[in-house]
Amino acid sequence: MEKRNFDKRICKNNAGQKKIMRYTRMFSIVFVLTFFFSAIAYAQQENSIVIATGAVVPQDTHLPAEYRFPQEYQDYAVQFLTEDGIPLCGYVLGDGEKGVTLAHANGWMVKSWLPFAEKLVEQGYQVILWEFRNNVPSGSATGDMIERWDLDVQAAAQVLRERGVKEIISMGCSYGGTATAVAAPSIPELKGLVILSSPCYNQQIDPADALSKIKVPAFFAVSTEDGQGAPGIYQREVEALYEACASSQKKIHIVEGVDHGTDMITVPEDGTLGYATFPETETQCENRKELEKQLLEFTNAIFSEVNASTSSPSVENESTLESGSNEYDMVIGDEESTEKSVSGNIIAVIIVLLILVLCGTMFLSVRHRRHLQRHRRRKRRNPPEK
Repeated sequence: MEKRNFDKRICKNNAGQKKIMRYTRMFSIVFVLTFFFSAIAYAQQENSIVIATGAVVPQDTHLPAEYRFPQEYQDYAVQFLTEDGIPLCGYVLGDGEKGVTLAHANGWMVKSWLPFAEKLVEQGYQVILWEFRNNVPSGSATGDMIERWDLDVQAAAQVLRERGVKEIISMGCSYGGTATAVAAPSIPELKGLVILSSPCYNQQIDPADALSKIKVPAFFAVSTEDGQGAPGIYQREVEALYEACASSQKKIHIVEGVDHGTDMITVPEDGTLGYATFPETETQCENRKELEKQLLEFTNAIFSEVNASTSSPSVENESTLESGSNEYDMVIGDEESTEKSVSGNIIAVIIVLLILVLCGTMFLSVRHRRHLQRHRRRKRRNPPEK
């Protein structure tokens, strides 16, 4: 009788062990598949578009010396690929989780943004400047893709993203600003937008339509007489973009004069630096300094640590504008910017839970096996009496 009961316990233990091992194998398969697909998704998400850095990045040596990017910045050079495979050359300056993309005007070189970029770096921001496609030393596109500068802006934002930037303000001049407007809805980290002297119409891209989707604070600026052969045309273009922008916190700044793009904010120390026209009057010089000040204030306001959910004070601006404006709030949240991090956290939690379940089942299996082994040893030492 005792032997029969003992044998029943052995059979029951064997059945329980097989059941546990079956569940262990099942959870192991689920864990491996989940980890495999998560790893693929993570690899695709984090696949770097940077293909070169430092001295190996092609330089703008084809330009006259005054137009070249300073040699001391060569260590910060970066080469990266766009969505359609065009290699772009530029520079990433500064560090931190708050970054700015600076898109130059057509016909202006990447150096045109450098004075303002240096001021942004001094404020603690990470900045990327680059030469657009079909501008040496960047690569070239053909056909309709020649004008797809918006893809270049998106790639520049991804470079910042790969370097840990979590909040982005995108700025652009002239056609670089048009491209920035088109790219803006595709930048999930976007917190603000700056458009300087940008045309509203283009055959390949539609900035007005893109701006109709923009809810983050936006800053527009243009000169009254800007436009070769048609003075004032850029004012009408920028005003059209301003009207198309759906943000309730947008502002337009109009200044007297003919300055275009980064020339509106740069005061060179002399007239030979190659990235801006030299101001001809003291008023022109002061106008540039004032606009530069406003852009820095705009950037600092957007990147401030004030939480819009608890407080949303508006930024006061004392300057008089020749056109109407809406004040922008200090912080604007963008729910879309958190979607990527939330999905990543969910995947991480699932993986952790699967690991815990797997470890738990393995622990129970080992414990059950040891319990069975003790029964067998006990049986050998104390065989049941016949």
